[in-house]
Amino acid sequence: KKNVIVFCVAILSTFTACQKSLQQIITETEPATCTIYTYDEYGSPSGSGSGFFIESNGVGVTNWHVLDKSIKAIVKMPNGNQYEIDSVLSASQKKDLLVFKIKNPDNILFPTLAFCTEKPTKGEAVYNISAPLGLESSISEGIIASYRENAHGELVQVTSPLSPGSSGSPLLDTKGKVFAVTSFKRKGGENVSYGVIVDKDFRNQLDKKELYKKNRNFNSDRSDYVLLNLM
Repeated sequence: KKNVIVFCVAILSTFTACQKSLQQIITETEPATCTIYTYDEYGSPSGSGSGFFIESNGVGVTNWHVLDKSIKAIVKMPNGNQYEIDSVLSASQKKDLLVFKIKNPDNILFPTLAFCTEKPTKGEAVYNISAPLGLESSISEGIIASYRENAHGELVQVTSPLSPGSSGSPLLDTKGKVFAVTSFKRKGGENVSYGVIVDKDFRNQLDKKELYKKNRNFNSDRSDYVLLNLM
């Protein structure tokens, strides 16, 4: 009986050691997240969203609808540094996903987030770092309510409180790995939010030219272009 107790304690200790506290997850992942501010053809602010980096050279992810109809976009890091989005590498309006690259002339190495290898199950905790209503680097948590499908593809329904401005942010599992990108919420519902499921190969499902086909003016060269009210 004593041996059984010792064995159970050892298993529990191992399991606990594998779990990360929310504070650990925030410390490890927040530096790789960002707020995105968009501007119209007159240089005026047109909206905001969130995103995160997946390559250290400045390649990041957000939603299609965050950059849709905008002309320019600025990425603001948690440390206050700002960078202009240089190009859209691939995107899909249907999936509401977009991969961008920032202007990085100094070749700065950015913190990145990794993708999880297995989707978390219903009832497991989920965390989010985003800019709801423009409130940069806000943390929220909830649980996975369900997995569903619609026109975007496979979705996860979460109870994390999310608001406009959270779009494009990462949904993180208990190890701080990305398994979905926040996309939308149900109006009139209480904490009924959705993210598009992603993994390390999700970019293979995107189009390299789709955004530019539908928004030819994004990041176009204009010598008279001035950004107003830069955050």
